[in-house]
Amino acid sequence: MIKTILNMLAGALLIVGVGAAYAVTGVAPHDGFQVIDGLWLKGLAGGQNYTYASGITAAGSTQTTATVLPTNIFIIEIDTVASSTGVNLPTCVPGTQMQIYNNGANTVTIYPAVANNPVTSAQDTINNATSITLASHVATSPACAKAGVWFAS
Repeated sequence: MIKTILNMLAGALLIVGVGAAYAVTGVAPHDGFQVIDGLWLKGLAGGQNYTYASGITAAGSTQTTATVLPTNIFIIEIDTVASSTGVNLPTCVPGTQMQIYNNGANTVTIYPAVANNPVTSAQDTINNATSITLASHVATSPACAKAGVWFAS
């Protein structure tokens, strides 16, 4: 009975592993011994794979009502932007970088995080201001070198 359970578990793990490799790389693993997600890992080591999020909808007309962007995501695409809506950056922690692309029909306002930065006990800034705007079909690259101070190009 234990042998049957172990065989079933091994089969389930194999199916999950192959499915995960296909979902990550878009390529089914080859026959033979290999790391299932080897292509993805090679891309990661070469700096070609980044975390991403798309399908984000800008909302609210103020910093407190704007859509909060996810943390630990490098490439973000805002796909739906109604007039006068915005998004909030995560808390500015040194070393944080991201790329934001406005794929919406209108200009989006980008605000720093709503809550005070836990390191500085003050509100974050972006380009020494309380917000920036990003035109439709344009990208920006906010980064943080000093706690609480975003800069974007």
